[in-house]
Parts: sequence; structure tokens; C-alpha cells
Amino acid sequence: MNAPVVGAGRARLLLATWALLVIGLSIRALGRGLVGDRWGDELSLRPIVVDLNTASVAELSTLPGVGGVRAEAIVLDRIRRGSFHSVEDLVRVDGLGAGTLEVLRPFVACRSPAPAATR
Repeated sequence: MNAPVVGAGRARLLLATWALLVIGLSIRALGRGLVGDRWGDELSLRPIVVDLNTASVAELSTLPGVGGVRAEAIVLDRIRRGSFHSVEDLVRVDGLGAGTLEVLRPFVACRSPAPAATR
């Protein structure tokens, strides 16, 4: 005496409807990402530029090829030797060479540090 499960058909229907909804929304989001939204602005990708003279260790560690150790070395060099005047000054940091500098160039900048407040 096996009684049919009344909710089984309904559960399958709900699951199929949910799957179609998720697939449809995914395709819509993908299409907008590739083509752009008709009503919005053009899609543009710009790298986030980090200022070497004000960035924290956490911000510097997000750069490609820079982990926590290199980020700490950059901040320590900035503290010991003063602010960076150009991106090329990164080669003075231990562990950063010309190859790493070329990878980092689009993502870093050296803005003039703010003058220290006088008391």
C-alpha cells in the first residue's frame, strides 16, 4: 500500500521553474556584461590606481605580484627613506626589481605627499 506523494509533482515543477528563472537571469546578466545596457553608459574597465605615498599594507597587498611581505617592505621603505617621487623609486625596495615594476606600473602612482601639519 504505497500512497502516492501528493507534493512530489509540485516540488519538481517548482524546482524546474526556479532553475529556468536562474538560467534566464544569468543569461540576461551575461548579455548585459558583454553588450552593455541599452539604457546605461558604456561599460568601461579601468584599473584602480594605488598611491604609493598613502597606501596601507592592505591596499598594497592587493596589487598583482605584491603580497603581504612586499607590501610591508614598501611601507617600511617609505617610512625609512621618505616618500616616493616616482614609480621608478620602487626599485629601491628590497625584493622589487625591474620586472615587478613593469607589472605594477598601470596600478600605482606617486602623488605628492601632503605637507606635515605644524603645531
